[in-house]
Amino acid sequence: MESNWLMKQVWRDLLFIHWPVSAKELQKLLPEPLTIDTFEGKGFISLVPFTMTGIRFKGTPSVPCISQLHELNVRTYVKYQGERGVYFFSLDATNALAVWIARRFFHLPYLHADIMVNKYKDSINFECTRKHKGFQQEEVLLTYKPISAPYHTKEGTVDEWLTNRDRLFTVYKKKVFRGKLFHDPWILQDGHYFMRKNTLTTAYPPINKSETIVHYAQHLVTYFYPFQKM
Repeated sequence: MESNWLMKQVWRDLLFIHWPVSAKELQKLLPEPLTIDTFEGKGFISLVPFTMTGIRFKGTPSVPCISQLHELNVRTYVKYQGERGVYFFSLDATNALAVWIARRFFHLPYLHADIMVNKYKDSINFECTRKHKGFQQEEVLLTYKPISAPYHTKEGTVDEWLTNRDRLFTVYKKKVFRGKLFHDPWILQDGHYFMRKNTLTTAYPPINKSETIVHYAQHLVTYFYPFQKM
């Protein structure tokens, strides 16, 4: 790990719901000059609910008002200048100050939301209602849990392709910015979910539910580096 990290975060009770979608249709939703990354010709949209704790900038302690939040993001997988990364369509989060910081200084599409999380044994109930001013209210209500023993991903598999991403890209005023991160290898479990309501992904290309891939991760420590204009 490089020493110039900017921010530390701990991700907990994270679920990945990966839906295969048309790469051609996904490309239409991306800002130039990003291009869709594919696995065996398929593009993917992922819905990712989790809780973030221990948030702090390097050299500072965790501040109670911004050190924890619940988040729900919608992401896809892209390439830029030969580099593989993640592109976020939206990131709904509970902390208004953290949302403002992310939008203002990192040009990420964070949106303020009410999110309620209840955990009973190994099952997590997650309810998100977007309330960001100027944006349509969206809702996601789901319950999820792990259903397998923990495992590490194997190189070359779709599991590794979807989760082993150490950079993200965003576009602001036609300029591409890259964020790099470091974390230990994912320890994943197969996941199961029950979706009671989802208006968040209806604007995206039709999903192939029969080929849905679901991962769960109990805990991951991450370090983010300063964003770079490409």
